[in-house]
Amino acid sequence: MNDIRLVATFEIESAINAHRVLSRAECEALADGLAQDLIRQVERAGSGLLIVGGGLFGPADLLQPGFPAWQALSELSKNAIQSPAVEGGVMAIGAHQGRLPDSRLAPSNPDSSGQLLALPMVLRCDDADMDYLSEQCESVLFEKGGLHPPTRAAFSQATGLDTGHGQLMTLNDLIALTHVQMDTAGLGAFWPVVEHVLIQNDQASHFDLPGPLSARWCNESRAVRLDFQTFDDFAASIDDYALWTRAYRSLSALLSLHDVDLQVESRHTIDESRHALLESVGPAAANTGLTEQVHSDCGLLCWTLVEDRKQFNLYPLDSAGINLLQQDFAARGLDASRPENGVELDPDGTSLKPVNSIYAGQGPREAR
Repeated sequence: MNDIRLVATFEIESAINAHRVLSRAECEALADGLAQDLIRQVERAGSGLLIVGGGLFGPADLLQPGFPAWQALSELSKNAIQSPAVEGGVMAIGAHQGRLPDSRLAPSNPDSSGQLLALPMVLRCDDADMDYLSEQCESVLFEKGGLHPPTRAAFSQATGLDTGHGQLMTLNDLIALTHVQMDTAGLGAFWPVVEHVLIQNDQASHFDLPGPLSARWCNESRAVRLDFQTFDDFAASIDDYALWTRAYRSLSALLSLHDVDLQVESRHTIDESRHALLESVGPAAANTGLTEQVHSDCGLLCWTLVEDRKQFNLYPLDSAGINLLQQDFAARGLDASRPENGVELDPDGTSLKPVNSIYAGQGPREAR
């Protein structure tokens, strides 16, 4: 199959409560308009088969390893071979009783509130037209492929949403547009990791990122790997460590958004059940207590726990880890204290310490 991956995007005010799964009739009406708009810009596209999915996605839901939505379109339509006597055609894959025929065509996060919705499409063509159509779509659609009023009206009727603008583009255009949006959001420095996973995931690669943060793509395990650093191992100031933490969280959030697996490695213990890293520090003067280490620039760094006169630093590896650790502390009746300066350090400023006034039999000191 010669499939050219396309997408139709719709700018809206908000996707909250939007109708994100189109019925067969709704998908057919929208697909007909999209086909006409495509042919207006690339006339020979009319000789191919346009295959349109019935799920509306946020861009990140579409831009995932392997491009599953487009894979589903190709697989579901693989038996839809055009008759040689028929010039062109449209195949709309909508939902029956609210269910699409393949889960990869349904948005995984239907409650997202972004201002851009995207509909995946495939243009299937024969060998003779493949190179020409691919080149034309790449060179023309992003600049001139605006959707006409009838198509936008079909979208509004199906979703109940008004659209300020609609646009045809290629998958490559969508990747480039997302890169620009990441730059605007201050995440552009981390986007090359995601882009590599999307389009070059058969090649291992190493990335030097802000922080400084070092990450690598392992094509065998299909994951981004990263050495997690605790503050005690970081060998720099607490402010520098806060920058590293922000970089780690930015990369982690971006990878999660695009369903890219992140594997954290460390010489310390990784508690997968609590999404946390456990650093065993050694003996402590206090007997029992919990200190919440919070930096003014990046928020929570970790918790310092003292049990049986032994100190442990517990670092959440993601947002789920924060919730799981808090639940664990609550179940054990531990209330966290926050140091006056947010972070409690030893006199040399090289390692984390518990709040000194917490001892067995005393309540936690609330120093803020």
